[in-house]
Order: sequence, then C-alpha cells, then structure tokens
Amino acid sequence: MAVADLPQTVRYGLSLPTVPASVPEARRRVRAELGAHGIGPDHPLTDTVLLVVSELVTNAVRHAAEHSPSTALGLTVGPDELVVSVHDRHPHCPQALAVPHQDGSGGWGLGLVAELAEALGGGMDSHADPDGGGKTMVVRLPLG
Repeated sequence: MAVADLPQTVRYGLSLPTVPASVPEARRRVRAELGAHGIGPDHPLTDTVLLVVSELVTNAVRHAAEHSPSTALGLTVGPDELVVSVHDRHPHCPQALAVPHQDGSGGWGLGLVAELAEALGGGMDSHADPDGGGKTMVVRLPLG
C-alpha cells in the first residue's frame, strides 16, 4: 500500500527506557513501521525520519534520563504529513542553537533537524507538559 493510498491517519507509539540502547532500537522499530505503511528504504523521507528519531531520542537519553526513566516515541503517518514526536519528563524545552557549543560538546542536532524539516516544508516545535515537568519535541514532515 502506498502512502497516498492510506485511508486514514496511522498512529504508532512506543515507550523506551531512557538509555543509550534505545536509540538504535527506536530507529529499527520506526524503520519497520514506515515500511509497513509504504515508506520503504528508498523513499525520500526515510533517512530524514530516521535521523530525526536518532537525534530526538539521543537528546532524551543525554539530557533527560535523570528525570525521565522512559521516553515516549510517536509516529503519525497521514496521507499528506508524517509527524515524529518524542516525549520525556525533563522540564527544559530546548531550542535549536544558531551556533553549536564552543567546547565541542554538541549543539548541532536540533539545528540540523529544524533545518531539514524546514527545507522539506515542515517544521519543529517543542511543547511543555501542562504541569511544566516535561515536554514533547514534534517534527512535521510533508509527504507530498
């Protein structure tokens, strides 16, 4: 079934421990889910989606593990849009940095994700939990 033939929006959710081994596991599970919905390894968005998943789950592992023993990964595939979301219970809502950290400790990832999403006509947002104790990073990518 091709993505354009999806009769409705398909939602996939996964809870992962906030540990380094969850990064490749998240990529593996998302790759399989994409394939099940007609977005195979040769689809133009596959590598971008896997990069987004890697970056967002890695950020949760690096920065939120102390506050968030688990991380929720969501994937929504509709006829026109694909959405990746990652939720953790760390209260800080990060933003893409204009310039990476001077000490070489990082800062490239969210900027890269934001630029990729925008270049494809999508975007990236962060949403704080109502109680202020966590957040969800959301990346929207058009399928058309």
